[in-house]
This record gives sequence, C-alpha cells and structure tokens, in this order.
Amino acid sequence: MMAEANKVSEAKEEKVIKSESFVSVVAVLGADTKETVEKVPEIVSYLRERYSDFEVVLVAKKSAEGEAEGLVQPLLKTVPCIRYLQLTDDGPNDVAREAGLENAIGDFVVLMEPKYDPVDLIGKAVTMCREGTDVIVGVSHLKHSLAYNMLRPVSQLLLRLADYRLPRNASHFRCLSRRAANAVTQSGKAHQLFYMRIQNTGYGFKTLEYESLCSDGRSFWHALRKLLKLMVFNSQTPLHLLSGLSFAASLVAFLFAVYAVLIKLFLYGVVDGWTSTFLAISLFAMLQFLILGFIGEYLARMLDEQSRQSSYSTVFEKNSLTMVDADRINVMESSTETEPNKVQTARNN
Repeated sequence: MMAEANKVSEAKEEKVIKSESFVSVVAVLGADTKETVEKVPEIVSYLRERYSDFEVVLVAKKSAEGEAEGLVQPLLKTVPCIRYLQLTDDGPNDVAREAGLENAIGDFVVLMEPKYDPVDLIGKAVTMCREGTDVIVGVSHLKHSLAYNMLRPVSQLLLRLADYRLPRNASHFRCLSRRAANAVTQSGKAHQLFYMRIQNTGYGFKTLEYESLCSDGRSFWHALRKLLKLMVFNSQTPLHLLSGLSFAASLVAFLFAVYAVLIKLFLYGVVDGWTSTFLAISLFAMLQFLILGFIGEYLARMLDEQSRQSSYSTVFEKNSLTMVDADRINVMESSTETEPNKVQTARNN
C-alpha cells in the first residue's frame, strides 16, 4: 500500500512539473473582440498549468478601443499575466500582429486567433518548435467558395513568381522561436505582408494541421485583394518580369524599324511615306518601352530601400494587477537547462 501511495505521489509531482520556457501568446482585438476576450481566461489557465512563465499580449486596434477597454479592464484585475496594448490606428491585422510580436518577450511567441484556433495548439506548436523548427505554420482545411477554387490555380502560378512559399490552406496561427521573432522585427520592411516577412527570415518551418473552429472559408474578393497585395508589395519579381518584357518589346520595335528601312532599300513599289511613318512609330515605341523598363527597375529599388519607419504607434499599455512574477524576464538563473531546446540562442549552445 505504501509503495502504491508513493507512486501516486510521484505521479502527482510529475504532473505539476512545468516547463521553464517563457511562452507569449499574441491575439488581436478587432472585429471579434468579445469572442477573443472571452477565450483569454481559458488560454491563461492552459498556460498556467504547463509553463512557469507566460504572458498573453492583447493588441487592440483603434476601432475596438471602447469595447476592448470595457472587456479587458475587469480581466486585468483578476487574471494574471495579461498585457493590453492600444494602438492609435485602425490598420490591418498584420500591423497589430507585428506590434504584438515586437512587444512579446517570451522564448516562444504564439500568434493565434482565439475565436478559431483551439487552445491546445499552443502546447503542440511550442513542443515542435523546441525540437528544432523555428517557425510553426498552422494549416486548416476549410470549405471555400467555387469562385475561390477557380482562382486558386492561377494564383498559385502568380504566387510562385512572388516567391510565396507558404503551404496551401495556411491559417493565421504561427509559433516563432525567439531568434525567428527577432529576425522578423528587425527586418524593417513594413510594406511587406507580415507572414511573408516571417517566411523571408530564412528559418525553416513545419506545418501543424488542425481543425479550425471557423466554418467559413475565404471569399473570392478577399483572396483577390490578398493576391494583388502579395504581387505588388511583397516581391520585386513581377516588377522585374515587366521590366524584362519592356526591354524585349523595345528590341522588337527596333527590329521593325530596321525591317522598314530594308523594305525601302530593296523593294520597289513601297507606298510613299510608309517607311518614314513605320520607322517613327517603331523608334518612339522602342523609347517608350525602354523608359518603362528603367522606371520599373527604379521602382523595384525604391521598394527595397523604403524607409524603415515604424508601421504602428501605441497609445498605452496596461498589465494585469496579479502577476505570477512581477519581475519576470526571459533570462534563466542557470546557464543550462534540462529540457531540450534546439532553437535556443544562449543556453546549452
């Protein structure tokens, strides 16, 4: 009986052993503010059971300021480890996610939509990240509209030109190691789509498939707007291709001009004025295509050297009154740790 009691006691002790990893969870408060805030206590409870240090970073856009303030304020008094950021603008969710990522201080940063992403994804993603993958991409299969499915093959071809390598049906869920998060925030390319910036850090990624709590797929117009934004603002490849076409067209115009001269020199019966007219049109077309080609190259350079100013500004930040450790930081007292962490940047290198 004593042996069995000891085993039960040891099992209980094993259950309460928490990971020493500092986990930050970032969520945006926008159109789904109420549903997101209602999920926060569940997220905090999940994190509290598994991690010694954690935080939930809530980033509110300007449009959600009033509603978010009223819903989050009571949580700050009772629920620990919440940080609430209020932005000055009502920009896209990508900007709000960037603000959350930049302010998160965890060893692992999880970007999620609490309304649609199950809470247990956090633990699965952090575990996968610890095993050596710096970026975990959530993949959820949704039922899309017929128009969206028709657009998909064309968009796939265009996205390859834009160097878009994210897996099909990728959701907004991400888990980043600290070094991957630092690489994203230091890139400074505010014009790029946020998830393209994560991809372009160069760190490897793995997918985490899950069943989303959302039943609706992406609409045709939403996909079209995203495709255009990806093509124009997130890659110089389409611009280089158009520049190449301009130079090729200028060469063709030049060849037509030479053809017009040769026709005049070696053939009889050419209508008066045809050669000069055709020559003038060809030369002017060549000049126009050359100018367009150079403009395209200069635009590509301007996009690459765009000012690295901040894409957002914060009105205020509020924290929970009750904290697990008010002085917590993501630096360990010991230079080594027992848990394997292949994406760490300081300990056990």
